[in-house]
Amino acid sequence: MVFEKTKHHRVCEFQAIVLAGYGSSNRLYPIAEDDNMPKALLPVGNKPIISYTLEWLEKAGIHDALVVVQASGNVHQKVAGYLARGYQGNVHCNVISVDEDCGSADALRFLKDKIDRDFIVVPCDFVTEMNPRELLDVHRVNDPTMTALFYEPNNTEAGKDDDLLPFVGIDSSRGALVYKTSRSEDEDFSIRMSLLNKFPRVRVHTDLQDAHVYIFKRWVLDMVADKENISSISEDLIPMLVKCQYQKKMVEQEAVEKYAAANKNLLSTALSLSTTLSEETYESDPINSDFNSPVKTNVFVYRGGLCGRGNTITSYSELNRHVTKQGAQIQRIGAHTEVSARTQVGNDSTIGEYTKIDERSSVKKSCVGAHCIIGKNVKIANSVIMDHVVIADNAKVDGCVICNNAKVFEKSSLKDCEVAAAYVVEKDSQVKGEKLVAFREAYSNN
Repeated sequence: MVFEKTKHHRVCEFQAIVLAGYGSSNRLYPIAEDDNMPKALLPVGNKPIISYTLEWLEKAGIHDALVVVQASGNVHQKVAGYLARGYQGNVHCNVISVDEDCGSADALRFLKDKIDRDFIVVPCDFVTEMNPRELLDVHRVNDPTMTALFYEPNNTEAGKDDDLLPFVGIDSSRGALVYKTSRSEDEDFSIRMSLLNKFPRVRVHTDLQDAHVYIFKRWVLDMVADKENISSISEDLIPMLVKCQYQKKMVEQEAVEKYAAANKNLLSTALSLSTTLSEETYESDPINSDFNSPVKTNVFVYRGGLCGRGNTITSYSELNRHVTKQGAQIQRIGAHTEVSARTQVGNDSTIGEYTKIDERSSVKKSCVGAHCIIGKNVKIANSVIMDHVVIADNAKVDGCVICNNAKVFEKSSLKDCEVAAAYVVEKDSQVKGEKLVAFREAYSNN
C-alpha cells in the first residue's frame, strides 16, 4: 500500500529512504506501542520526531523521500495521516509498508524499482544540529561507494544506555571507514593483516556511535537485490562493503566488480581522461598489486553538537530535554493554553495547545503535550507528558514519560517511570523506576 503526498516535486541529486520503525521499538516499550503511537510520531518538543528528520533532509536540498514502515497495527495509517495533514514541510513523501519481519536491507530490495539514483538512508528518529551539507559535500568530493555518519554521543546518552560503543577503525588520511565491530566487556578485538597492509594508518575509536545514516551509490542496490543473505544494512551490507576494500577474494566471490562497473564513479571517469594519472594507481593494494578494489567506504565524524537518535527511553528523553533547553527558539506555551498566574513554567519547558494548568503547580525541564489537564500543586520535572493526559492535584512526576490519555490521580508520586497509553495511576501511588502497563489477558486459540 502506497500513500503519496503532493509537494513541490523536483529532480534531486539524492533520494531519501526514511526507515520509520526499525529495530528498536522494543527498546521504547511501552511508549511506542499500537495503543499509543508509532516511533516516528513520538513527540520531541511537542513535534513528531520524524519532522526533525524531514527538516534535515530539506536543508540538504533533498525533496524526495520514501518513508518505510513495517506493516503492524495501524502504523501506516497514523504515519500517512500525519504526513498528509500535519507535516508542513516541502519533502515529497511516499509511505510504503513492508512485512513486519523485513530487515532494513530487505526493505531496500523491496524498494528497488522506486529508487533511480544515489540515495541516503536515514532513521526516522534522527535529530541533529549538524548542517547536512557538510556530510553531502564530503561525499561529493570523495565520491565513494558509501559514506557513513558517526557521532560522539553526549555523556548522558553514552553513560546510561546498555550497549557499549563499537570499535570503529578509520584511516584518517583517506577518510576511510575500514573496520567496525561490536564491543564486548573483555575489550578484545582482532584486525586482519590484509586490512593493515591496505590501510596502515588505522586509528581505532571507542567513543563513536553509528548514526545509521548512510549515502549509497545506486549500484549497491542492484547488488543487494541479488543477494538475499543481505538482510540488515548495518549488520550485513556495511561490513561486506568495508571488507571488500581489502579482501580480493570477497570482491571476486561476490562479483562486486560487475555491479560497480555498471555505474563507474566520477573519479574513475576523470582518471581515465587524465594524461598524468591513471585509474590503475587509484586505491591499489601494495600486497596484491593487481587488485584495485571497486569499493570505497568513507566516514564522516560529527563532534561537538547535538546528534543522536530517539531509539531508547534514555536517548528519547534526552532529545526532549535538549530541544526545549533554555535559549532554544521554540514556542514555549501554546496560544490557546491556559496557565494559572500562580503557576511556574520554566524557560526550559514547553506546553502544548489547549492544555490547562491550575494554580501553584510547576513545570521544569519538561514537555507537556496538548489537551492535558494539570491540577493544583502538581510538580512536573524532567518529564515528557504526551497529549490528553490528566494529572490530578498534589501529584509529583519526575523523570517520567507519560503516554497519551493516561491519568495520574491525586497525591501520586512517580519517579523515573514509563506510563503506557490510557493507564490509570491510582490515588496515593508511590512508584519508582517501573513501566506501568495495563494487564492484558493473553490471547488463546482454545
